Amino acid sequence: MADSHGKNGTVLGADEVALVIKADGEATLCLPDYEDDDEVPRHTLFLVALMNKMQDENWVDEIISEILPEDLDD
Repeated sequence: MADSHGKNGTVLGADEVALVIKADGEATLCLPDYEDDDEVPRHTLFLVALMNKMQDENWVDEIISEILPEDLDD
């Protein structure tokens, strides 16, 4: 595949998955068109679960607190 990253953005291939977070924090999950009998890859399922869990602001805050130094709240 040719370089898919350019000054106008990134182009996903038809079989690629991406979780996109815009500058304003809006999240979009880009998925291929799966058929009903297709096996969905494990990491794709993880991103779907993550998108669902991201609706829980308390959970998001808890996860973020695990990676940020405690003194940032001061």
